[in-house]
Amino acid sequence: MNKRRRQLMGSVSALLVLDLVCLTIGIVAAILIRLGPEYLSEYLFHRVQSWIFYVASICLAHYVSGSYGLQLKVSSFNQVINWLFAVLMALLIVSITSYTWLEMVVGRGVLGLAIGIYSILWLGVNGLLYRYVLIRPRFASRVATLGTGPAAVELAAMMTAPSIRPMHTLVAGLHLCPVGGEGPEEQWNGVSRLTVSPQKLAECLHRLQVRTLIISPDYLPEEPALYPYLRRLRFEGIHVLDPLTVAEIYVGRIPLKMIDEQWLTHAGSSLAPVETMRLKRIMGSIIASMALILLLPLGLAIALVIKLDHFSAPVFFRQRRVGHFGREFSMFKFRTMRPGADREKAVWSPVNDPRVTRLGRILRRYRLDELPQLINVVRGDMCLVGPRPEQPQIVAELEKIISFYRERENVLPGITGWAQIRHPYGASVEDSRRKLEYDLYYIMNLSLTLDLRIILRTLRIMVLGLERQAP
Repeated sequence: MNKRRRQLMGSVSALLVLDLVCLTIGIVAAILIRLGPEYLSEYLFHRVQSWIFYVASICLAHYVSGSYGLQLKVSSFNQVINWLFAVLMALLIVSITSYTWLEMVVGRGVLGLAIGIYSILWLGVNGLLYRYVLIRPRFASRVATLGTGPAAVELAAMMTAPSIRPMHTLVAGLHLCPVGGEGPEEQWNGVSRLTVSPQKLAECLHRLQVRTLIISPDYLPEEPALYPYLRRLRFEGIHVLDPLTVAEIYVGRIPLKMIDEQWLTHAGSSLAPVETMRLKRIMGSIIASMALILLLPLGLAIALVIKLDHFSAPVFFRQRRVGHFGREFSMFKFRTMRPGADREKAVWSPVNDPRVTRLGRILRRYRLDELPQLINVVRGDMCLVGPRPEQPQIVAELEKIISFYRERENVLPGITGWAQIRHPYGASVEDSRRKLEYDLYYIMNLSLTLDLRIILRTLRIMVLGLERQAP
């Protein structure tokens, strides 16, 4: 999975070069404007270490936030968040290195001007690039499918979604046949359906300028002699992706119908080490403790408003949830429902739940009702990011219906998670099945960088009060 992903990320590595160009222009322009051309050489080369720290921190921040990778959903807000994160990281690193050396190696005026010029260039160039350049057919990544059944149509739709950058275009559906069995060209799914022999497969794909070949699950060649030709394509510069890899990369989930116990056992052997998960937990506890202190005035204000809305009702809502390895714990939230609703039978909260108060709807819209769960993070019941914990009664019901549902308990539950930012709110078995697919993707790709991307996306939802949208 990771090797294939790196191959796809390589197709947009030019963004890193573009970023370096913007950074260089910003630094040179800042020195010229602030100090004049006579100081350019001295200020640039005599302080080269500081500039390297500055450039490296910007590039590292963009890499961590996914700016250089395949973009599944482009928005101006996401670009601004990535830019803001990169600038803050650069200021932090430059400040730390400067004070460590007991001197301000780069002047604040020059540094501020360099960041300002770079910001204008980066936001402007990236806006033009994603909205007007990477959507043009000449820059599109050309895709073909091996197989033309319903599953091939579904996989092609995943890769050619209009929100993906660079744009992907389906150019043909292929069917393999023995030598001499080539048939006439037909129409399929708006493109050509071609029948080719394995010996001519590479030649056909190069003629079509295909960069990625998808092997459809409804077309799996039974003749072992065909597989060497498929493997050889990787050495011809053509990415060959199986259905599960397509789903992971382009929609960020692991479809349950494509996996079994053997796959889960094998995939689990390459998961993040215990040390990474322990570091994730420690960092989460530190961040949650700081957030509780900083957000205390907001929490007190919310508590006061809840009391004014219904004086006899408690401020906090406590509910038993299933956590790490199936252990139950009490999860805290600000009360958003009418008094007594928590004593009713465990059910999903539907859209426009009549039990939710008018104040509760506002708190839920901006996710402010989740703030007390920072206490759960400090206590070690939860992490900042992870699968959302469910009620024991609902878990007992879902594990009978949905395969591998208990797999989500192998990591600490979170306040927010991959499923929460990728799938709209739902209250059904089918919604739970789809969320599990996203949770499995998160567990199989668990990393601090993925957590950071989830947190940044969650902040967007909180700040704008947006509903989660399926990509």
